[in-house]
Amino acid sequence: MPNRYCAKNVLGATTLERTSSDPQTASSSENTPWFLVLVLIGAGVVASFQVGKAPPVLTAMRHELGMSLFLGGWILSTFNIIGLALGSASGAASDGLGHRRVLVLGLSLQGLGSLCGGLTHQVPVLFMTRVLEGLGFLMVAVSAPSLIFMITLSRDLRLALAGWSCFLPAGASAIMLIAPLVTDPYGWRGLWILNALILGAYTLFTAACTKGLSQTKGPRRITPLKIVRDTVKTSTSIGPLLLALIFSTYTMRWLGMMGFLPTLLMEEYSLTQNRASVLTALVVAVNVPGNLAGGWLMSKGARRWQLIVAVSLIMGLLSLFIYAQGLPFMVRYSSCLLFTGIGGILPASLISGAPVHAPSADLVATTNGLVMQGSQLGQLIGPPALAYLVTAYGGWQASPLLHIGSAVLGILLAVWLAVLERGKREG
Repeated sequence: MPNRYCAKNVLGATTLERTSSDPQTASSSENTPWFLVLVLIGAGVVASFQVGKAPPVLTAMRHELGMSLFLGGWILSTFNIIGLALGSASGAASDGLGHRRVLVLGLSLQGLGSLCGGLTHQVPVLFMTRVLEGLGFLMVAVSAPSLIFMITLSRDLRLALAGWSCFLPAGASAIMLIAPLVTDPYGWRGLWILNALILGAYTLFTAACTKGLSQTKGPRRITPLKIVRDTVKTSTSIGPLLLALIFSTYTMRWLGMMGFLPTLLMEEYSLTQNRASVLTALVVAVNVPGNLAGGWLMSKGARRWQLIVAVSLIMGLLSLFIYAQGLPFMVRYSSCLLFTGIGGILPASLISGAPVHAPSADLVATTNGLVMQGSQLGQLIGPPALAYLVTAYGGWQASPLLHIGSAVLGILLAVWLAVLERGKREG
């Protein structure tokens, strides 16, 4: 397939210029193929089921398998180990191997991991299956937005990327709402096996819908040396690196709070697992309009660094209310809703920065991979760090130490990003 677009980085937006016609991805009237965009966003949503399926059943898993709270935190975080290790390299590999191929393989690996996890009775094996799920998630996360970038017209790119930025909270909250219907009769293992079936079906659906996208770029010869070169070039570029580090400060807060919210609700308010799951799903779901709001604010001229500073500050302050035991339930729960709702503005502003700060147009996926690597770093650190604070200081009231510390770091990095983007404008 010939390359339809070449990318030009412009501060705050990416414009795409048509280089040749391509009947496989656009009609003669040159419309964005929105159905295909939705299919790709759907792949991210289904992949994100694997993030949201663990928190509602964590207490049941801990009891059955004899895990401590700290070890349970690693059930949430182990998912992200591969992303931390291979984020930018996977983006480089996706650039060379073909994004569609990587997307389909990623969904398949997640299905395999979920199936094996649902059948095992050994904690080490369960950890290994979570790593496999994490690898599949990473492959989807770096390939799907690159395909969206390739098939979307410049006038629609902001909307398409804003839609993509919702994939994680949309998927995580959806599976949390489904979980009680499955876990009541079949337990957490039934939830794992259901996810495997969903992933298998969506893999086939995605493969059929995207068969015309097997070559979104001109042929590129991929070698280990090229992957290393692309990875090093991207990872040593200050723009992508700042985006990744800022994302890590956000996901550290987000997964730390969301991952243990069902446990907190059951421990402090004696809620049932089902009710805690539904309440947590609502908290995660409000992250979606936050993501859309982030894209809208960017389109209205809001500066990326300003959004990051404001969101980080608000999330840090809200954590004081979330974990304050003396406050009424509704005050604490409303703070959780605001925490993720306002927090959703941040991922949209960071994801839209990937094509802006990519070292070159053909390294957008590699930049996406580095940004996801930052996301995985935060998700890996957040739950165990929060569990450690809770255990070491004897209660949830120590949790704001993590949230406020990561917020301050995010603000400092955002100021650095502001200096960089000001230089781009002046250049």
